[in-house]
Parts: sequence; structure tokens; C-alpha cells
Amino acid sequence: MSLKVCTAEFMISDSIGTGFSQAWLPFMAAERMATSGKDGNVDRAPDQVPFIDSEILWTNSYDDPVHAMMSIQRAPRSLVTSSPNTLVLDDAWTSDIGLSPSAPTPFGTNSGVGIRFQTRQSFNPLIYTRFFRDFPDWTSYVELGAIDPGNTLHFRYRCLFSTPGGWRTPVQPLMLAQARYARLRLWIAPWTTGVI
Repeated sequence: MSLKVCTAEFMISDSIGTGFSQAWLPFMAAERMATSGKDGNVDRAPDQVPFIDSEILWTNSYDDPVHAMMSIQRAPRSLVTSSPNTLVLDDAWTSDIGLSPSAPTPFGTNSGVGIRFQTRQSFNPLIYTRFFRDFPDWTSYVELGAIDPGNTLHFRYRCLFSTPGGWRTPVQPLMLAQARYARLRLWIAPWTTGVI
């Protein structure tokens, strides 16, 4: 006969010992897969152009507050440019929590990738050059904080393309940008006395 030890509400106790219950461990509450609608040839874009635009709305229907965290997984990205231009893919996100939240449109950058390739002085004629750069996939984690019962989280994500700096059209240009996709995952866990 085994003795079961009295434990907290987020603990289990059995013949093997004590440990965290499944309700204590973080779990995925929502997931969104967003694909890029503008991959391929690009041209000058002094203002940011959205390649991926997605959002998640999630309401806490539990009786207790939960702690929320978003994971943003980006696909491998590719950029190709001709001298002397710069191509940039930026990631931006915003969030809001409340009874009727409205996260602002993300702009600027939270993280991203870019390339600049210049092989000539400004007084030399344009020469044929191309620079190919692939970036591996990576994941960012965003702490969102506590969501009280009945409150809703509104999270917005955008991948933005731009061409900062000077721009010249080469003799044989090849400018490509591929953001492919982004996967948003909302993770929640119990919130007890301000910490998990």
C-alpha cells in the first residue's frame, strides 16, 4: 500500500512520488500559420511593405488568471540583391489585453534580417554583381503577462519588406525576397501569486 502525500492544486502525488500536474505545465492554447503573399521579385520600397500580416484573438474562459507567452517561428528566409542596393525583412508585433482589446498596427522592427552589397565606388560604372543570402529559421518568445478570467488577448504580427538607403537600378537587376511563412503559437500556464 502506498501513501499519497497531500499536495497543492497543481501537484500530483502517486506511488512514484510527487510532481507537477498536467494543468501546471504550459500548453498551446492557439496557433496560426501565416504565409507570405508577396514572395518573389521586389522593387524599391522606401516605406515598409507587409509580406505577412496575421493576428490571434484568444479569450481566457478559465476561472483563474493565466500566464501567456507567444512563440514566433519564422521560416528560412532568402534575399537576393544586385549592387548597390539594400533589402531588409523586418519582424514587428504588438499586443493588447483587456475586455475589448485592440492591438495597434505593428511597424518598425523587433527583429529581422537584411543584406547590403556594394562592389563599386560611385564614380565607376555599374558592374554585374549579385549577392545571394539564405537565413535559417529561428524562433522568438514574447512574454505577454497575465490574462484575467474573461479578458481577451489581441496579438498582431507582420513581416515587413523595405529598401533603406540609396537605390540604383543595375544593368541586369535581380532583387528577390522570400519570407515564406511564420507560425504563431500562444502558450499559457497557471498564474499564481504573480508567478508561474
